[in-house]
Amino acid sequence: MKHIKIIDTTLREGEQAAYVYFTLEQKLKIVELLTQLNIDEIELGVCVENPDIKDLINISRKIASAKLSLWSRLVRQDIETALSLSPDIVSISIPVSELHIYKKLHKTPRQLLELAEKEISWLRENTDIYISVGFEDATRANKDFLLTISKLLEDCGINRIRIADTLGILDPITTYSLIKELRENVEVDLGIHTHNDFGMATANAISAFIAGVNYIDVTACGLGERAGNAALEEVVSFLSKKFNITKYNLKILKKLCHFVAEVACYPISPKKPIVGEEIFTCESGIHIDGLLKSTDTYEPFSPEELGLSRKFLIGKKAGKRAVEAKLKELGIHVDNYNLEFVFKKVKEISTNLNRCLTDEEIKNIATTAY
Repeated sequence: MKHIKIIDTTLREGEQAAYVYFTLEQKLKIVELLTQLNIDEIELGVCVENPDIKDLINISRKIASAKLSLWSRLVRQDIETALSLSPDIVSISIPVSELHIYKKLHKTPRQLLELAEKEISWLRENTDIYISVGFEDATRANKDFLLTISKLLEDCGINRIRIADTLGILDPITTYSLIKELRENVEVDLGIHTHNDFGMATANAISAFIAGVNYIDVTACGLGERAGNAALEEVVSFLSKKFNITKYNLKILKKLCHFVAEVACYPISPKKPIVGEEIFTCESGIHIDGLLKSTDTYEPFSPEELGLSRKFLIGKKAGKRAVEAKLKELGIHVDNYNLEFVFKKVKEISTNLNRCLTDEEIKNIATTAY
């Protein structure tokens, strides 16, 4: 089994999303739920200009079993501030695309290499803390430069390289190739931070895992900048069901995601993968018939595993077996002749109303069969 750890960055990346503000109390509740989930690492936030970060890390240290990390720029003062808060991990962000190097940092690639070597060497000489270096905009970086700075900082003593697909431009095949090449050139831990601009954040994260990353960044509900990030609930569930990674408590996912959605004021779609309230609601006759015979015909996992429930809707899409099953559920037993009558009436009335029928309406139809 591959070694994999999940880093939740809801409190850093997630709170960066427009209109999202978490109170200290809400942040601590999220930490508590992540602990119940058995998450491996929690990125608590940015180390500077963050009024509640000191209280957050001090209290989290008492309630969290996960490693606690703080995000910092490649600025000596910021790094010192992070160290003063005594996190388990310091995550230092370094822009690596030429666009970011020239236009954001106003430096040349050579100047960035010199600065990165200087600051990381200083950090390693003065502390034994776990150092994670996040390469911002890595997927638009020059490949040779990316390999050069990766090997340079590995020699300086970093522990992890985190590849950030800052604009969400990766696809699973490109992700696999990129991570595979990095894995062949460096020995430190590798992490992936994917964005969802084209709807592929989770797929890219899983592809990176298959290619050899040790860490995957996620946020609850995929909350984050623009279209968000790889969704915690999707990544953890997929790893659990497809790769038999069973250390995460899947039953916490619904509670965690619905809490985050509530306090972030970002409603969860009823059809949201993994945690949507209606994902196990079925109305299609063919699917209901299959589910009545064996639930694994049309369900990738049981709803009970995630604290959800199965529900059948009866209307014009229903098959005869689905109508019969609903009648039995309602305590109504009909012979084949009357079942045919009820079935046809359900189809007719549902078509006219342009919706599925309520239990009461189905009961009323059944009473007219006699």
